[in-house]
Amino acid sequence: MMNSMLRTVALALSVALLAAAPAHVQTSDYWGGYAGTKSVPANVAARALTWAETDNIGSAQLAPLGVKTFLYSNPNRVMPRQAILYAPDPDDARYAKTCSGTPARGEAAYAGILLTNPRSKALLAAWRRSNDAHSIGANFYAIFADEAVGAKEAQDLPCGYDLDDWIAAEAQLFRQIGKPVIYNALNDFRNQDVAPEISLNAAAIGGMMEECYAGLREDHRVNGWRWIATENTEIRMAQARKYFFCYGRDLTPADQADDSRMYTYASFLLTYDPATTVLWEYYKTPSGGHVMPESQVVPLHPVRENVSQIDELHTTGGVYARAYRSCYVAGRPQGACIAVVNPDDSPHGVDLRGYSRILVLHGSGIFDGGTVSLDRQTVSTLPPRGAVVAFR
Repeated sequence: MMNSMLRTVALALSVALLAAAPAHVQTSDYWGGYAGTKSVPANVAARALTWAETDNIGSAQLAPLGVKTFLYSNPNRVMPRQAILYAPDPDDARYAKTCSGTPARGEAAYAGILLTNPRSKALLAAWRRSNDAHSIGANFYAIFADEAVGAKEAQDLPCGYDLDDWIAAEAQLFRQIGKPVIYNALNDFRNQDVAPEISLNAAAIGGMMEECYAGLREDHRVNGWRWIATENTEIRMAQARKYFFCYGRDLTPADQADDSRMYTYASFLLTYDPATTVLWEYYKTPSGGHVMPESQVVPLHPVRENVSQIDELHTTGGVYARAYRSCYVAGRPQGACIAVVNPDDSPHGVDLRGYSRILVLHGSGIFDGGTVSLDRQTVSTLPPRGAVVAFR
């Protein structure tokens, strides 16, 4: 009788734990619209996606399935093809002006691109009209505001330009738009440190960092001071309880990018907050969807809590490591685990005593049959820009 009761209690506890454990970390991707896959049905995408950048039609399909959808916009740089935000008159009040009175030009790579003035009431009105026009029949959770980086890389500086004042004006613009905003500016590292635009958190629900652990350069893996600044940004965003969209820009086919994917994911796990940190990757896949199967690995209950900077996770062996008491794969408990990263240009030893299994990636994205396994092996050395996730 007692054994039967214990088995019943154990089964109930197991079921409760499975129900409580998320099936994946928070993820984001393009879906439908101008940039997203058209080959992954909404009900399939919703099983792996937490967030999606989409259009009004995609929002109407995904939002009822529990996916938080958001609308792309760029009120900070405008070009002629932006029918509502762009004004043909160069003297329009929405444009930032140089001290000679001409419109301030944006990046040289884009013909005709102009900087807007975040203090302009004309800009606010145009941004509202644009958002409303693109939201008909939609159920967007938030508006995405691209390039909220002041005059970074612009050809012209606006007259009297000061970055801090510009950020304050941008924050006020966000407050006035009347919808939750996610800004893109967190890779604007100044002095090899966290971007000053992080102060936009005061008026937004979160921010995005491009080149987050994975970039376009040949090796694809961000390291050195950029890696440290990225980890510290992830920490700061979690402390502020703001969504951090970690957007990796490695365009390698996913089934050829195991090392980069493991490095990105382990780096992400070192300082992530399950409630606010969002992984958005861009590895190429046959389906055009970019969610990777390793996103199903969900560590909870870190042994070391309240980390305030990444240096606190630096080990005597030279690697960075964080252990978790409870780890899950696709919602199934797998015991304790540890994420370990070597962001250096030289190899470092790693002590994985007590850990008998490591995470192994197989194939492509999750919508293309990609999977993960926990193989019974271990490692003693991490190569330059190497990483491992190990389980007891």
